[in-house]
Amino acid sequence: MAKVPPTMQDVAKEAGVARSTVSLALRNDRSIPPVTRSRIFAAAEKLGYKTNPLVSALMTSLHSRRALQRHTVLAYVTTDPEVAPWRSYSMFIEMHEGARARAEDLGYRLEEFALRAPGMTPKRYRQVLQARGVLGMLIAPLPMGEHSIELDFADFAVVGIDMSVANPPIERVSNDHFQSALLAIQECRALGYRRIGFIISRQLSERLGDRWMAACHFAQAGLPAKDRVKPLMPESTDDIMAAIPGWFRREKPDVVIMSELNPFGHYPLPPSVGMVSLSLEEQALGEVAGIFQDNRRMGAIAIEHLVARLERCEFGTDERGRLHLLAGKWVAGPTAPGAGRERGPLL
Repeated sequence: MAKVPPTMQDVAKEAGVARSTVSLALRNDRSIPPVTRSRIFAAAEKLGYKTNPLVSALMTSLHSRRALQRHTVLAYVTTDPEVAPWRSYSMFIEMHEGARARAEDLGYRLEEFALRAPGMTPKRYRQVLQARGVLGMLIAPLPMGEHSIELDFADFAVVGIDMSVANPPIERVSNDHFQSALLAIQECRALGYRRIGFIISRQLSERLGDRWMAACHFAQAGLPAKDRVKPLMPESTDDIMAAIPGWFRREKPDVVIMSELNPFGHYPLPPSVGMVSLSLEEQALGEVAGIFQDNRRMGAIAIEHLVARLERCEFGTDERGRLHLLAGKWVAGPTAPGAGRERGPLL
């Protein structure tokens, strides 16, 4: 005769608590003290109790939606200095709009809360969010050169867009920079280009964990020695323009892959040299060749993970710093028409 599996009531008896307490604890509800939750988890493991994953997911969703219906505002946490507001950059606008639209689809409202507003402090910031009943934070990309954010996340569900927040560890959503750079190199080879140059500032490369540069070195290692081009890597993005002429004379690339290609810029490169961007914005699609990261989709996915953390009652930092990667997509354009052909003008 088959052994009858243990029930939630059996776990409650073993742990010396009510059945309703077991139900809450197994959903990681914060109303149950950590010591009690640990005792219940130990009892469930001892008895071999298994939850039905489909029923558990349904009940968690139902309970969470009832509990969170009074907390429908999600904080869009910005840290920009006044001299460089995020609304000055198309990619950041696309991320925000994608996140805002997806939040609305899921019944939430995304509202900006500026951490560096006049008179604001991290302590005051927490008080403002708590007074508004905000439980979820979506961290916008940090300013260039910054890798940490000074906020106590203990009472909030937190997810970040892009890879800029390295400390404290939080769940993040970003472009797959290694895949994207490798794809760009493969597409350039398919177009007949052989000497593929790579331009990125050291500051930006470090921000991305050197993933673009890792793809460059990986691809170069598989090329004949005559086709290898030493990357141009000045300290900051502002140093790139001045460094291009000397680098071009030394390396003689027939196509250049750039981390950021300003579609309205004037680059000191002959028209016979193809130009490719690793971070195409929507306005440049079809006009500039390169990788479309889909910033709107990135923002939407970040919201989905943030709402999931809220519904699972997962608050605070993420010990392992989970990173979700969105693959880049190659988009052809007249700036890289193929080897031996002159590129079209930028916008």
